[in-house]
Amino acid sequence: MLHTQSPEFSWEKTTPHPQNGRPPRPLRPDPSSKVNEPESPPDCHLFPTDAFAEDGIQVTLKIGGAESQERLRSHVEGATTCIPNLLVVSDMGQKLGPFHSHDVLADVIHVLSAEDQRAYQQQREYHYYWDKELSPTKAGWRLDRYKFLSMVEYAYAQNPNAKWYVFMETDTLVIWENLVKLLARYNWSDPLYMGSPTPGRDLGTWWTPVKTFFVYGGSGIVLSATAMDNLLREDRSGSAQGGSDQESQLLITKYQDMVREDCCGDSVLGWVAAQRDVEIAGLWPMFNPTPFHNTPLGRKYWCQPAVTFHKSEPQSSVELWKWSEKQQASEGDTQRPMLYSDLVEFFDFENHPVRKDWKNADHDGFNSPKDEDHSSFESCQKACHDHSDCLQFTYHQKECRLVRTISLGSFAAPDAEDDTEDGRWVAGWDIESIREYKREHDCKKVDWPEPSTERIF
Repeated sequence: MLHTQSPEFSWEKTTPHPQNGRPPRPLRPDPSSKVNEPESPPDCHLFPTDAFAEDGIQVTLKIGGAESQERLRSHVEGATTCIPNLLVVSDMGQKLGPFHSHDVLADVIHVLSAEDQRAYQQQREYHYYWDKELSPTKAGWRLDRYKFLSMVEYAYAQNPNAKWYVFMETDTLVIWENLVKLLARYNWSDPLYMGSPTPGRDLGTWWTPVKTFFVYGGSGIVLSATAMDNLLREDRSGSAQGGSDQESQLLITKYQDMVREDCCGDSVLGWVAAQRDVEIAGLWPMFNPTPFHNTPLGRKYWCQPAVTFHKSEPQSSVELWKWSEKQQASEGDTQRPMLYSDLVEFFDFENHPVRKDWKNADHDGFNSPKDEDHSSFESCQKACHDHSDCLQFTYHQKECRLVRTISLGSFAAPDAEDDTEDGRWVAGWDIESIREYKREHDCKKVDWPEPSTERIF
C-alpha cells in the first residue's frame, strides 16, 4: 500500500494531549493536492464523449511527480477533463485537481538502476513526508523513460477491451474531434502504431543494421488493439527474468537493460514494436512535434487536419479549444475537421497586424535584399508588402527579416543594453498578402496524408 491515501475509520477520531507534554502537531494541507480544481468545469456538450467508451478509445495521460501547476493547466481547464475514461500515470501517486495519478513505477522498482531508485525514493520522501515543493530535475527526467512500456501495459490491464490506445504527455495538445475523425479512417484490427515518426535504434547486426523509427511521445502515441496484442502477447503467455529468483511477465522487465541505457522511453517502445511486427504509421504533419503558435503555416501545414501539438503554451491551448468549439457551434458543421489553415483565423492577425516585443521570423525567414529596408520598422514593413514571397516580418537592431510562411511567433524581451526603439523586437503581418494566400489556397478538400516514414518533421 502506497502512502498516498489516508485510512478510513468507523469511529470518531480525537486528538488527545500527548503524554510527553509536547503540543499536538499542527495540521497542514494535504501534500497530494498541488493543483486546484477549475473554478467552472469545461463545457463538454460538443465533445465526442461516446467515442471514449470501454470498447472505444482509451486515453492515458503521462505526467511527472514534479509537474508544475501551470503545465497541467491545459488539461485541468481544457478538454482532457471531458474524457470519461481517462487514465493518469506518473512516477508518484497524487491527486492533481480533478485527476488521480497512478504510480506506474511502484510495480517495476526492480527495473530502475540504483541511481534512479535513489532519485525515485528521494522524490517520494520529499513529497509525502516533508511536504517539499518538487521541481523538475535531471534525475526526475531520467525516471520518465521507465514509464513508456509500463503505461502501455497498465492501460491494457485497466481496459483490455479498447479498440484504440492513445498516450499523451503533459505538454501534448490534442484536437480530440480531429483524432476521432482520423481513427475512423483506419481499422483497429490492423497492427497500427501512429504518430510523428522519428529515427530510432537499429535492428539487425552491426554489419547489417536496419534503421527503425519510433513515434515521438511529445506529440502523442496511438496504438491499435491489435498492435497492443502483438506487443504484449508474448510476455503474457510466457515469462521473463526479472534479475532475481522471481519471474516477471512485464514487458519492461524483458527490456530493462535497454531502458536503462537509452535516454528516452519512446525510443525503446519503437524498437520493441519493430521487433514484434508492429510497423509505424508516420502521420506527420497531423501529429506535430512543435507548438501551434510556432508552426510555419503555408507550404507544409495548411489543408491537413491538426491532430496534436507539442509544448504549446497552456493557457493558449485552452483558448484554442474553446475557440474551436465556438466555431463548430456557430457553423453547425461537426463533420469538417479543424485544419491548420484555420489557425490564421484564431490568431486574428486582422485586428493585431503588429506586435511589439515579439518575433515571428524563426522559420522560413530571410534578410530583405535591399539595404534601405533595414533602416526602420516602417521601411521593413514596406519591404514585406512589396516582396512577392513575404507574408510577415520581424524588425530588430537595424535588421529586417522577411518570412515566407505564417506563424504567430513568440515573446522577445527588449535588449537590456539598448533602450532605444531599435533595441525592441517588432513583428508584423502583411494582411493583404495573407488574404491573397488564403484565396489562392482554399481548402475545399481536406488533405488526409497517408502514413509514411519518408515524410518526417
